[in-house]
Amino acid sequence: MTVSKEVIETILDRILLTPVKLYALMVSQRPNHTLIEVELDHLEHPYGSVSLLECEQVSRKLNEELEKISPDLNYTLKVSSAGAERKLVIPEDLDRFRGIPVRLVYKLEGSGDKEGIFKILDRKEDRIFLEPFSKRKSKSPKKKEVILELKDILKGNLYVSI
Repeated sequence: MTVSKEVIETILDRILLTPVKLYALMVSQRPNHTLIEVELDHLEHPYGSVSLLECEQVSRKLNEELEKISPDLNYTLKVSSAGAERKLVIPEDLDRFRGIPVRLVYKLEGSGDKEGIFKILDRKEDRIFLEPFSKRKSKSPKKKEVILELKDILKGNLYVSI
């Protein structure tokens, strides 16, 4: 017996309570076994991190629902937070994580792909205003601002500085 990704998404739509939402869902069907991996996002946490308690609650409720609709299903369920260094959904997350360091891979005309760590200052339409991020305290009061076009951003992740 198997269960589809759509069925699991429907269950999650019912059991997830705002501010927790689905970030990613992966369902891998194997012979006689299904692996279900759920990643959650917390809309009110600065980094989108979901607590262990919230993961446990979603796991328990999802298990209960799966048992109701498919008691013979052989599955492994993993519920976790999307993580502090999650992949960014562009352009939405550029607004959401303003002021937080991000690692961006972007293209510059004539020089190929570049990578950098920046603080998001602002976004206006298709332009993103960034400040280069450094762990060291800068002695100069004003850092150089970087402006990128959204179309030039290839990918990004939140960046956690330890």
